[in-house]
Formats: sequence, structure tokens, C-alpha cells
Amino acid sequence: MKTLLILISFIFITNSNIVHQDTILRIDENGNIIGLPKEFGITKFDLSKKYLRIKDKEIVLPSCMNYYFDIHEKPKLKLSASWYHSKDIMPYYLNFDISQKNKDFGYTILIDLETLEIIDIEVSINQGNSTYNHEIKLDEYCLNEYKNGIKTLK
Repeated sequence: MKTLLILISFIFITNSNIVHQDTILRIDENGNIIGLPKEFGITKFDLSKKYLRIKDKEIVLPSCMNYYFDIHEKPKLKLSASWYHSKDIMPYYLNFDISQKNKDFGYTILIDLETLEIIDIEVSINQGNSTYNHEIKLDEYCLNEYKNGIKTLK
């Protein structure tokens, strides 16, 4: 029995390294996104202009999405990404986590790293020790404005 417990513990310990975790990114003073591999080429984000560029794709976020970035007086923007998982599970993505220290809610916007299309938008609401996430569906006009705003650079 003791041998079985040791074997099970060993399996859990060795498999704990397989658990997926996003890579934390940062934005330097010139708007460059630091932390993505070179295969993604030029990567930039300008919060004031709502401008995103990854490799040969760029977008200025449409005004219908400004709310998520502008709702907080002093927003804390955390960027993370994942590109080292199977695309069969989920596309490679960039995650914007927008919150403020003294607020009980924030937003996450998940964007495909290769196409810049929106994967998901959620609001997170903190109540006590619990956090509730709710998916936000953009209306058709906003979604079309976003999709039509994605440009391929030459």
C-alpha cells in the first residue's frame, strides 16, 4: 500500500509541470510588447491609441471597445500570452487583464495572436473570497467594426 501511495504521489508531482500557465508580458516605454518569441515579429500596444500590432497585423480597437480600457480611472493592465500549446485546443492568444486596485471588477480580453480576432471577453466580479466570470457578447455592429478594423501590413 505504501508503495502504491508513493507511486501515485510521484505521478502527480511529475505531471504538475504539465499544467498550463500563461507567459507574463510587459510593455516597454516605446509600446513594444516584451516576452513574445521572435516568430511574432514586431509586437506593439499603445493604450492611449488602443493600437495593437502583432507581426504583420494591426488594429485600432473600435470605439465600442474603449469602455473596457477606460472604465477604470487608474487601470492596471496585465498582458499575458500562450503560444506553446496545441492549436487543436485553442489558438495562440494574447490576454489583456484590465483592473483597478480598489475596484471589485475587471475585464479580460482574449485575442488570437495570429489573426488578432477576438476569442473571448469576460467581466470578473469579486465578491468576498469568490470571483465570478461572465462572458460578454459584443453586438454584431461592434464585432463587425472590430473584424473590419484588422489590417494586414505589407
